[in-house]
Amino acid sequence: MMNKYNFKRSFYYEVEKAIKESSISFILGPRKCGKTVCMHQLEDALDNAVYLDMKAEFDTDEKRRNTVNGILKNIANNDSIVYLIDEATYMPTPDKDIARIAGAFSEYDNQNTKVVFSGSQSKALEFWGHIACGGNAAFIKTGFLSYPEWLAFKGITEVSEKTYADFLFNSRDFYKDFSNTKEYLQGCLDETIISNRKSVEYIMGNAAEDLNVEMILDVLYASLVKLHNHTNYQNFSNSKLLSDMITYHFGDSLTEDEEKRVSEIIGGRYKNYKTMNSYDCKTTMQFLCSCGLTTLTYVSDELTTDPYITEKLLKDTSELHTKPQLFSRFNLTIDYPMFYVDLIQNVLKDRENSELPKDLLGSIVECHVRSLLPKTGSFEYRSDTGTEIDYVSNEGYGIEISVSNNCIRVVNLNELPDDYKKILLTKDMTEEADGIQRIPYYQFIYDNSVGKELVR
Repeated sequence: MMNKYNFKRSFYYEVEKAIKESSISFILGPRKCGKTVCMHQLEDALDNAVYLDMKAEFDTDEKRRNTVNGILKNIANNDSIVYLIDEATYMPTPDKDIARIAGAFSEYDNQNTKVVFSGSQSKALEFWGHIACGGNAAFIKTGFLSYPEWLAFKGITEVSEKTYADFLFNSRDFYKDFSNTKEYLQGCLDETIISNRKSVEYIMGNAAEDLNVEMILDVLYASLVKLHNHTNYQNFSNSKLLSDMITYHFGDSLTEDEEKRVSEIIGGRYKNYKTMNSYDCKTTMQFLCSCGLTTLTYVSDELTTDPYITEKLLKDTSELHTKPQLFSRFNLTIDYPMFYVDLIQNVLKDRENSELPKDLLGSIVECHVRSLLPKTGSFEYRSDTGTEIDYVSNEGYGIEISVSNNCIRVVNLNELPDDYKKILLTKDMTEEADGIQRIPYYQFIYDNSVGKELVR
């Protein structure tokens, strides 16, 4: 964490506005993405703010319950206080306690007391918040640092391949307490299990008791292998499989132990994924999506599809996962480049400061772009004849995701109906020709990310 929390991210200003306009607000986002920093910034900025960490500041549920009762009294008295309740899932009965607070605002004519909830379990908080508050609360969603926010943090205004690469390999420095992906995922598992046990209402799609961190890593590494191998082999005759590419990149400088580690981690984890039963695979994907870390994209052989197919797969009651070869029709991609880069760097533990192979850029960019686009009503198109379009929306547009100026992808986009908007991401081409808009990939990512207002 930064000294004095000087840099305010884009969602800080959204929360500041929500406090003025709503009695209850929820800050939602992945674990350790910066929500607590935002709460401390608000504490410093507001004269009447009271920050409460329900996990760290209280050692018994009785003390937590007394604190909630105190908040209810403040609401009844119309006291001018802004409560910033962090780690809200550690309240005695969090779903019921949120409902009690929401009920107090309904009961009393209160214009002065404000309550902001945040915590590691955003899926649970959002679920409880909507049940308790309906439309009478503000829900502010955030994630890990965006590319424009990184530029603003560094005091840079240049949007280019160079500054995007700087973001990829160095944005992790913004999160001083981030150790590695495995430790992060273990924390997500632990927090989810605690949250499930403390709540009275069952949280749909939040199962975690049967998972372990190794299973989750198997699925994540398998997603890297599938995406990289497929992305590269479709377009470049001299491209290499993920494990071969890493070994080739470092060449003779790799020790025997390092070569073995590459083979075991990349190959071994992919093999584990292939032997995982379908229910565990679905539950793991469900967990990763619930944590806000991944995007699941359906692959269709038609230029239209059920807009809710992914949500249907992930529902607790769905039996879709039992269908043979189902998971070959879904692509799992990692939303935040920081995690993608960390997974690869962990393969080469003694080379954490080495620059990663540039061959990975296309795969990382595809993951990043997918995370910025609508997930509902979208799919990847893959015809029987081999034609592919990376992203197609039922709303009438398609995108081919590339980091080169390779024109072969134009042919793919021409498969779309004439009235579709067609976008081709490139290395550095900016033009519109033959009905296709060409945009440099880093410019597209910048334009579709939050935080652009900070880059001045």
